[in-house]
This record gives sequence, C-alpha cells and structure tokens, in this order.
Amino acid sequence: MTNMRKALKPAVWMFYVVIVFEILFMISPFALYFYSAYGPTLNVFHRWPWTAWLTQFFLPHISETSSPLLNALPGLGGLLILAGAVLFLAGAIPVYWAKLRGRGPVTGWVYALIRHPQYVGLAVIGLGTLLIWPRFLVLVTYVTMLFLYAVLAHWEEEQCLTRFGEAYRAYQARTGMFLPRSLSKRLPRILPVSTSKRVLAVLGLYAVLLPATITLGFGLRDYSLSKISAFYTKSTAVLSPALLTDQELGAAYRTAIADTRVQKAIIAARPAKLIVYVVPVEWYLPDLPIEAVHKSGGHQTRADFDRRHYKVLFTAARIHTVEATERDIITSAYGRDPIVLAKVDISVPEVSGIDTPPPHVVWGDIPTPMF
Repeated sequence: MTNMRKALKPAVWMFYVVIVFEILFMISPFALYFYSAYGPTLNVFHRWPWTAWLTQFFLPHISETSSPLLNALPGLGGLLILAGAVLFLAGAIPVYWAKLRGRGPVTGWVYALIRHPQYVGLAVIGLGTLLIWPRFLVLVTYVTMLFLYAVLAHWEEEQCLTRFGEAYRAYQARTGMFLPRSLSKRLPRILPVSTSKRVLAVLGLYAVLLPATITLGFGLRDYSLSKISAFYTKSTAVLSPALLTDQELGAAYRTAIADTRVQKAIIAARPAKLIVYVVPVEWYLPDLPIEAVHKSGGHQTRADFDRRHYKVLFTAARIHTVEATERDIITSAYGRDPIVLAKVDISVPEVSGIDTPPPHVVWGDIPTPMF
C-alpha cells in the first residue's frame, strides 16, 4: 500500500499539470511542441461518438455573449488562479522551510485555519483554469482531481498521526481539513468514520457527482449557445464571435454565400454540415483557422470594429451524427475543416475578396473552441 501511495502521488501531479493546465501550455512559447504530442492524444477521443464530446467546450471561449455573467467568467478565472497561487505558496513555503530546518509539523499561519492549504490552493487554481479553458475533459479531470486530493490528504494525515501522535490529533481537532473549523463543523458529515466504509462512500459520491457535473456542463453549453450571435438551418450553423445584430449576421452570410466562387468551393468540398463564422475584419482569433500568419499577443478583438466589413469562414463540420440539424450541428461537431474565406462589405453588399484559409489553427490539427 505504501509503495502504491508513493507511485500515485507523482502520477496525480503529472496528470493534473498536463490536463488542467492545458491553458498555460497553450499561451506559452512551448505551445507548438506541447501540442505536437498532446494534440494527437486529444484527437483519439474523436474516433467514437460517445467520447468525442470530451474535447468540446461548455462555455464560450472566443465569443462575446449577451450575458454579462458569461462575459465575466474569464476575468473571474484569472482572479481565482491568482488567489489559488497565493494560497498554494502560503502553504508550500513554510512547509519546505520547516523541512529544511528539521522542524516538526507546521501549525501556524494559514495552517492554523486549514490543514491542507496547498490542495485548496490547487483546487482554486483548477477552478480558475476551468473557467478560462472550459473543455469537458478538463471538467472531468478537475472533479476527479478533487477526489484524489481528498484521498492524498487522508493518506498524509495517517502518516502525520503515526509520526507525531497525539500532538497532531489535537491539531486536527482545532482545525478544518479544507475549510476553517468554524465552517466545516456546520457542514453535515457525509463520509463514515470507518476507513473501509469511507472508501466505498467516496467512490459512491464520485459516481454520483461526476455525471451530475457533466450534465451541468451540457446545460451551461446550451445556455451559452443561446447567448451568442447565431442562426441555424437544417444543414448550416452560422456563428459570430462578435455580438452582432441578426441583420448584420444575416447580411454577411447571405452576401458571402451568394458569391459563385464560394458556392463552387462548397460544392467541391461536399460537406455534410457547414459551420460558418462571421468575424469582424479587424479581429484576430488564433482559435479560428483564418489567418495563415500567427500574431503575438493572443486574441485581438476591438470593441469599436467596423460593422460593415467581415471575414466569413466556411468550414465543414467533423461530425459523427450526420442527421444533426440546426444547433445540434455545433453540439455534435468535434472539429472543422476550412473550405473558403470570403471578405464582405455588407453596406454595398459585395464580396471584396476570396481566400483559401489555412488547413488548421496555428497550433496544429487540435480540438479548438467552436464558439
């Protein structure tokens, strides 16, 4: 059992870093190298319809919405990451300082309130990351990690009891495990005291909460799609990452689709379903395969964009459910293949240019946000 615990802990940490902190790799200079290995791993899920949804996003990532709450979530995620990092360091620094100086267990500072501030800090960081990079796979991993943190925390406390005895037991009595004692004592006891029964209870709780969390994620995705600029037909989903009026969105799409060059490109591609993006000309979105040249600085989305000129990207939906229609095209698609890019002026209206979009985003052929 001891050997298994020693092996599990570093594996848990590595799994957490690779999956939950995908966003940190994505914005780092090592993104291309990271995705050269990670991207194919993600794409394995796309082989089957019952796993393809894991790489999809359940909250908007590239789209403005009509919901102030949804628009505020990325900013909230950043604050949570910062707060979690501070809490993690506040827990890690005194522990490793005490180890270097050969002292006993740390019970002061933040440890006077909770016994596992490092795990709580990581949980807060993970929640913030989830709000910024809301992939279903990250959601599943995050919930799993919370349960693994609880298991690791119990193992560590067993070691502390063996090593420090009654002194540590007294410390347990006056502090909370993950919340201050004043809060945790008000919560109902869910897990039994018996170790064997506790393990079964934890597994049962995980079996209930994980599907419930996934169901909540699907609900959030449906709500998010109702708050973006979009319209749908039986074979086409038309979206805009900018918050456009129905008239602006419709005019841009109709102007582009009326062009014979666009029609020929679509006929040649023979897509089962289309996903069309209407993007202001001034905007740069690296999560969409539009520009072949990568720009530094991430998304560039001017609030005062020219509401006459747009880039209209036509893509073929990668989809297992070919009978999907309207909004189900987005919820069923696990990827997209660019077909043609039209630049339109809806004030005339006319197509001012036709381009061949790059085959995929700058990071490669990886699952990127649909909306």
